[in-house]
Amino acid sequence: MQDLICREMRWPDEIGEMLSIRNAIFPSISEQDWLRFPENTASLAFLDDIIVGAIPLDQRRFQVAPGRVINTAFEHAVGTRADFRSRGVGTEMIEAAREFLADRAEALMVYRGGERTAGYRFYERSGHRDLIYMRTLQRPPGEVEPAAVAVGDLDACLAEQKEMLRVFNAAFGEYGGFRPREIGYWEMALNDMIFTVIPQDIIFVRYPEEGELQAYCIASVRTGARSDDKVSILEIAGTGDDAIREVLRGVCRQGNERDCPVTTIAGIDSPWRMLMREMGFEENLRHTMMMGQPIAPARLFEKVCADSAAIADLRLSVWSPELDAVVWEGPEARREITVEGKELLIYRMLMRRIDVEAAVASDLLTIKGECPGDRERLAAALPFCPWEYHRIDWT
Repeated sequence: MQDLICREMRWPDEIGEMLSIRNAIFPSISEQDWLRFPENTASLAFLDDIIVGAIPLDQRRFQVAPGRVINTAFEHAVGTRADFRSRGVGTEMIEAAREFLADRAEALMVYRGGERTAGYRFYERSGHRDLIYMRTLQRPPGEVEPAAVAVGDLDACLAEQKEMLRVFNAAFGEYGGFRPREIGYWEMALNDMIFTVIPQDIIFVRYPEEGELQAYCIASVRTGARSDDKVSILEIAGTGDDAIREVLRGVCRQGNERDCPVTTIAGIDSPWRMLMREMGFEENLRHTMMMGQPIAPARLFEKVCADSAAIADLRLSVWSPELDAVVWEGPEARREITVEGKELLIYRMLMRRIDVEAAVASDLLTIKGECPGDRERLAAALPFCPWEYHRIDWT
């Protein structure tokens, strides 16, 4: 669009203008509340110095694989003024964000549902690709055995953070797909902006009732105007199936007390998905994705590479219809290879979300200049990592 200017929001002077777009579309948040989150920025669109679009961006660390953490910016509450929709404004704001974030983030990301929706297609057009597929599981109120658990509130949850970290790491120490956990994470997450936009009461279920923590579940019930009559599991972790079964019984009894279903969202590699199905959770078609696109591919590769020695003698490029970049030059580089594929596969490779060796063997990825052993060495540098989605991370 001629004369359209897209750039980063000036903090804090333009927060009010950004919110004038955001709050006209989404549940309102005040400028005072926004000021609590200095890690947020936004891509703004102006026409003749009048704001016509805004994409809030939550800058956050993200664990791609164990010990491999990148910087990202998660898009949320994307919107344009009603009379400027479907005119390419959103795409231009994404392009601007790629440019002004490139020196401080490796990827743009977003949580998104509905593969058949216009909103999903917007993210595809603007360069995002699916990195993980999740589906909802829901258990209606019904008979459930008593559980040897304690049930508390937000304060009870925050008091257990040290033990929760131990249990979370036992459950998800080999996973990626979430914000890195550390002491203080849960206090930050459960006071994040989403809980201002959508107020929720926290339910904390721990097993056993007393003593060393073996499993826990953080759940919530929405209150106020956006109440949805569900108990939503935000995070669940445990040291084994028996302990998880107890906290699931506990949270299901909370659903029974409120005469409402218990719901969660899980990926294909979720360690508790099959157990939930055994306990009466009904699984739906996939619904939710985490989408992303690299904006600093070489820096991304360096941060996620698991074995740089395996490719020390290579100069590595990636090629897709929309991406052409050198992502690695080893200290002993003597030759160059180029991994070719569609954006979906290249992005998944760079985010440790594909079995590289199997993808090359099945002609999903191809390698220009390949020599014997190259696909195995690439697989060592970028081994597949299972991801788990925790709803507590959602923004």
